[in-house]
Amino acid sequence: MEPSILMNLTRSRILHMLVTTGPATGPDICSALCLADAAGEKALGELVVAGIVCISGASPGHFGSTYVNDAPEIFREMAQFRRGLGLEI
Repeated sequence: MEPSILMNLTRSRILHMLVTTGPATGPDICSALCLADAAGEKALGELVVAGIVCISGASPGHFGSTYVNDAPEIFREMAQFRRGLGLEI
């Protein structure tokens, strides 16, 4: 995964919401973050493709599905990014 996936405000806000509040549907995420559905759907799709967010529920690939974060993957990616910047923990 390219580090730039985590360097987008919309994707970062979505990740923060999923990490802090837990699973949510696409429409609920957009409503909570005041995002247009199209912007939220695009960002969620990118996060799913990157493997940071997973779709849970009966209708994978449908915007109304429930999205969950893969916290261990997020922490691995952030650690890799910090190492890349020379910011060892």
